[in-house]
Amino acid sequence: MTNSRPILFEVQTVNQRSNQKELSMANIYAIFGTLFGFLLPFIGTQARLVFLNLPLTLANIISIQSADPILWVVDTAPLVLGLVAAFAGRQQDVLAETNAELNAREQELKTNQLTLEQRVVERTAELTIANQHNERRSAQFEAIARLARTIRSSQTLETLLPQITEAISKEFGFYHIGIFLSENTREYAILVAANSEGGKRMLARNHRLLIGGTGIVGFVTNSGQPRVALDVGQDAAFFNNPDLPDTHSEIALPLRDNTGVFGALDVQSTETNAFSQEDISILSALSDQVSIAIQNARSLQQAREALAQVQAASTQMNKQQWHEFLEQQSVAGYTFDGVDIKKINPQEPQPVHSLAIPLTSRGVRIGTLKLSAAGSATHTWTNDEIAVAQATAERTALALENARLLLDAQKHAAKERTIGQISTRIGSLVNLENILQTAVQELGSTIPETDIAIQFQSMEKEPK
Repeated sequence: MTNSRPILFEVQTVNQRSNQKELSMANIYAIFGTLFGFLLPFIGTQARLVFLNLPLTLANIISIQSADPILWVVDTAPLVLGLVAAFAGRQQDVLAETNAELNAREQELKTNQLTLEQRVVERTAELTIANQHNERRSAQFEAIARLARTIRSSQTLETLLPQITEAISKEFGFYHIGIFLSENTREYAILVAANSEGGKRMLARNHRLLIGGTGIVGFVTNSGQPRVALDVGQDAAFFNNPDLPDTHSEIALPLRDNTGVFGALDVQSTETNAFSQEDISILSALSDQVSIAIQNARSLQQAREALAQVQAASTQMNKQQWHEFLEQQSVAGYTFDGVDIKKINPQEPQPVHSLAIPLTSRGVRIGTLKLSAAGSATHTWTNDEIAVAQATAERTALALENARLLLDAQKHAAKERTIGQISTRIGSLVNLENILQTAVQELGSTIPETDIAIQFQSMEKEPK
């Protein structure tokens, strides 16, 4: 469109000049027609004088002109020929204008054609750029999807954080990715993962940045807003890290949870002006996914620690219960020699067994299943024999656990029943002495061979 206007203006100027030229030629034709018309009266008068044998004098010319009506008609020839020539010139002007208009229309059509061709080229270029833009965005979203799958495969922070930095660098082509997490005191942001060699050196020396201090990571962890820095202008001061000398563009994005900002994702590139507004949007979505992955890993780690504590407490309690239960048992175990079943006497020497399988109940070893081949101390146990022995040990341990729990439940039920009976008998009384006597008697019946007494405590007046 910009180039077509001068061309159209030039065509219009040429047409105007052509019209002016043609118009001047029409005037010339009219003048020549008039002059030519004046020749006719002169020739007619001269011929008439010759025909009458009169000399060419002014008096004879006037006399003939006044006496001959035919010459009056001839005298109008200049006017008639001038008008005819003027009309012919006008027609020529009309034709010239028509031709000029047609030429202008032709030039306009050519100009419009060039303009349309230029628009098609520009539109094609715009579509090409748009397609490239869409392909780039599609590739970025595919990279985020692949990165999300990679993140989901890791469940602990120790493996998750380095894997995130490596995956982002691989998928997006940035040479340094760093993850900073805030301390509990929110004084420093500590580098906890990096993919570049310089970043790993920073990890080795426990690199940390002051929250709210100089640098874009300190700004982001304090404000919670993304920040882009370039190697020109006031941001050039940020690129003075000897471990990362190739950095020319840097962006830091906040990592958030329900309580606020808990860290930052630091991305650095070797290209100048590497981050556009679209890149900021894409990387912001990526930082949100990283935040969720870190929160999930932390939650899973806390859940595992809580589960480990519960299991340890349960194992300790189970161990204590089994210790108390086994202390009350009078039998140390049983042995079978192929014929008889006998009780094990701990005071007697025990035979050597070639296969021992522990009896385990909820993480507590409560006994051992021992096997020895009769008449052969070097017997080789087959896999099937070992599998049968292990299954027997597992089911024996489970049965023992169920029996112990049943005994405990029966004891607890008997205790609750006894307490309920005593409470019922005592609760039905209203006399103080009867209540005391009944309580002592019922408790003595429940716990035989026990001296029981209930004595009131004297209440002394407390000093003021």
